Amino acid sequence: MFINESFVSFLWQHSYYNTARLTTTAGEKIVIKHPGYLNMHAGPDFMEAKIRIGDIDWAGSIEIHVKASHWYAHDHSSNLDYNKVILHVVWENDLEVCRNDNTTIPTLELYERVDPNVLERFVNLIYQSAGYPCHPCLSIVKNTSVLSMIHKTMAERLDTKADDIQKTFLDTGKDWDETSYRILFRNFGFKVNQENMFLLSKLIPFRILSRHRKNRLQTEALLFGTAGFLDKVCDTYSQKLRDEYLFLRYKYSLSSSFLKRYQWRFLRLRPQNFPTIRIAQIAKLLGKMDRIFSTIIGSPSVKDIMHCFNIKQGVYWQHHYDFGKRSKQKLSGIGKDSIYNVVINTYVPVLIAYAKNIKDQGYLTKAREFLEAIPPENNHIIRKWAKIGIQPISSFESQGLIELSNSYCNKKKCLNCNIGTDILLNNH
Repeated sequence: MFINESFVSFLWQHSYYNTARLTTTAGEKIVIKHPGYLNMHAGPDFMEAKIRIGDIDWAGSIEIHVKASHWYAHDHSSNLDYNKVILHVVWENDLEVCRNDNTTIPTLELYERVDPNVLERFVNLIYQSAGYPCHPCLSIVKNTSVLSMIHKTMAERLDTKADDIQKTFLDTGKDWDETSYRILFRNFGFKVNQENMFLLSKLIPFRILSRHRKNRLQTEALLFGTAGFLDKVCDTYSQKLRDEYLFLRYKYSLSSSFLKRYQWRFLRLRPQNFPTIRIAQIAKLLGKMDRIFSTIIGSPSVKDIMHCFNIKQGVYWQHHYDFGKRSKQKLSGIGKDSIYNVVINTYVPVLIAYAKNIKDQGYLTKAREFLEAIPPENNHIIRKWAKIGIQPISSFESQGLIELSNSYCNKKKCLNCNIGTDILLNNH
């Protein structure tokens, strides 16, 4: 039976083994006063543990291995940090281990102290071939364990996004307007074109584009020209944009570095999602926003945001999906799902990042209220959760489930999950 180090660490952390009459492999009595705190950084696995071995009280680190010989396989003998290890906890003691001063490290062996039912649940969980390993056991999981894990992963997801915003904030010289502008552009790329949209926002700074936001022709000229769509003239409108772009490019001494048309992805996208349409939509949207950042932090509700985004791209782009290519049907404005996507991936992360910067709990509350006001996403991950009986009621929960799936389930990190822990600790 294959046992991994995470499982042994789990057993030690939760004292989920027979703790009666504990002894080292040398026969000395062990009393666990405190197992220590899990170390998420380099060094021994648990820090600040307190134990008694024989008649001596010890305080220090605990190292976890499947086999005692892994101490040498992991080259701990040459690392001075491991001289502070007071107990070596292993599944199997296959070798006596010494510190680099040749003193023997006391060892606790666990394999005969673990309930076979726990082992069986561990194997069934970790080696379950189903999409979600916990699926067959969900009936014995407490609802509070599921909800607490969703909230935990939601917080982790928001922190990750906020950290990403912070990097952009620093890259812009701590300019919240420029930061919000770049993040909004990136999310208007909707996955397939988001990196190109992000690059486009960096090539045309907000401070320049904002001067022309009331003139849609000039705004589109700057965007489509820099995006590489005006290299060839297809009709009268593209000629107007090209002429305007060449003038503005000279006026602002814009970089000769710009995107190329071939970099943009059109394949397998509906015309409504073509990058040309998205650029036209954001050009129109900018004309409605005085300051993107102030709009984000000042929006009182999702309903207010929906109203702000209730726009249609220019007339040309209501009838063309590309330059010189007419659409058989009139193209609508920004759809409801697209607006929800922007709230989730632009408004909320910016609010979180800003709240952390100024230490204002109010913006954290607003971000959560936005997520709770938006229906859950309907994607393949959420549909998989729904099939096994977990149905989110808002985007707050669906975002948590997406993070849970990507960061825990897909990586089989069940022992770090409240649901997996509940299954292993369940006595039914």
